[in-house]
Amino acid sequence: MPSIIIAGDLFPTDANVQFFAQGDVNTLFGNEICALFSKADLTLCNLEGAFTNHSERCIKTGPFKVAPTSAVEAYKRLGINYCFLANNHVTDGGHQGLLDTMETLDGAGIGYIGAGKNENSILRSFVQEVGGVKFGFYNVSETMYNRPTANSAGVWLYDEYIVCHDLEQLKQECDYLVVIYHGGIEKFPYPSPEIRKRFHRMADNGANLILSQHTHCIGCEEYYNGCYLLYGQGDFLLKNFAPGLTDSGLIIELNIEGGIVEIKKHLVESVDNLFVRYDEVQDFTDFIERSNRVYEDEYVSQQLHLFCDKELQAYLIAFKSPSKWMLRFNRFFPGLFMNWLYHYKKRDLMFALHTLRSEQNRETAIVGIEDLLKRIK
Repeated sequence: MPSIIIAGDLFPTDANVQFFAQGDVNTLFGNEICALFSKADLTLCNLEGAFTNHSERCIKTGPFKVAPTSAVEAYKRLGINYCFLANNHVTDGGHQGLLDTMETLDGAGIGYIGAGKNENSILRSFVQEVGGVKFGFYNVSETMYNRPTANSAGVWLYDEYIVCHDLEQLKQECDYLVVIYHGGIEKFPYPSPEIRKRFHRMADNGANLILSQHTHCIGCEEYYNGCYLLYGQGDFLLKNFAPGLTDSGLIIELNIEGGIVEIKKHLVESVDNLFVRYDEVQDFTDFIERSNRVYEDEYVSQQLHLFCDKELQAYLIAFKSPSKWMLRFNRFFPGLFMNWLYHYKKRDLMFALHTLRSEQNRETAIVGIEDLLKRIK
């Protein structure tokens, strides 16, 4: 039976990059996963990082996902045909790093969509026939550190008007339209109201299947207007940062028979942050329970507020930017540190909220801070 395999975030770490460079797919992925890929007619994954041997890095905080170009060997040996590049880490190696990534994929005979050498050269989609069905694939990301310019490489970013128009046009060229959306709330297994609205609008404009990557955890599913929505595919093989939550993922298999597309999910598990294996149990109990509740707006909203309350500390630290001395103070006097961290005047919080909410203020602040960073050595 003809089939298509779509995997989530895939990228090496310092601890396993040698296996990638050696193309040792049996060690990295195990026999069952390798067999699943080998029998597919088309295989795709999200390339969550940059392949480059240069030292250039983008201006950002957080982890940099960069690996030598030799790491592409595992992608070749696994049989990856296309990589999705519209994500927040493919630009970690800066302009040169993304150029090197695309050149490396070209050299390996692996196609890609979602990125380009500048804002006018981004390939957003492709169409390929499998099992007598014309499949269209479209890749788009939320805005993070990945914006292209007229002179710098970047990825295709979500603009609702343009994306929905693109999907409407692409659907005229294919029978079955797949959207790979890189965004959502990391470590949160439900869609935010905004994400759910976006997915519904893309479905209304022709999408048959929409997969959300980037959240690093398995989320939930929904059927809407003839479209299958997966809010959180989880990682394929990537360094997890929340054990128990981000150490599993789904491989999506599309089987085609008689012009009908059947969606099948395969559960995979991370092993010591080094390898990934096919889960023999395939227990979807929690996934099904979450999916049954995705329609309960009040419940999902409650879960979102609880999640955001736990994450608030990280944002307050970012706003106050404590010195290394204050961070050491936190080690010995955590209670006093928390009092200091949460001590804001009401007006200060209102102004911070106003800056984040207001599109005008947010854009002005982003441009101003980006320019200031360029002047700071």
